[in-house]
Amino acid sequence: MADNPNLENLLQMGITAAKEGNKDGARLLLRQVIEQDRKNERAWFWMASVAESSEKRQQYLEAVLKINPHHQAAKKQLTKMANRRSNAEQRTLQVGIVVVLMVAVVSLLLFLVVVLAK
Repeated sequence: MADNPNLENLLQMGITAAKEGNKDGARLLLRQVIEQDRKNERAWFWMASVAESSEKRQQYLEAVLKINPHHQAAKKQLTKMANRRSNAEQRTLQVGIVVVLMVAVVSLLLFLVVVLAK
């Protein structure tokens, strides 16, 4: 927790903005907290909730774990992100396999048409 009451107020305002869906405002306030206190795990964690991309979200969650390796919520979110990535990669691979098989079948059919036409 921040020792500076103004920093705590900024943090609370950032959290409130995040909860209200004001991501831009939340990021602005939370960045101010982080600039003054690089080890504020609550600010990093809330920054992850309003991150502009999944890459940034991952960076923020990793920052939380550098500060507190036992932060269960950050671990859980990173695990979910990794699982989603893995599932997306598996779907991409499956689609690729289907496309290759379809091309092979079409090629075989065309070959048979040419051979049988002779």
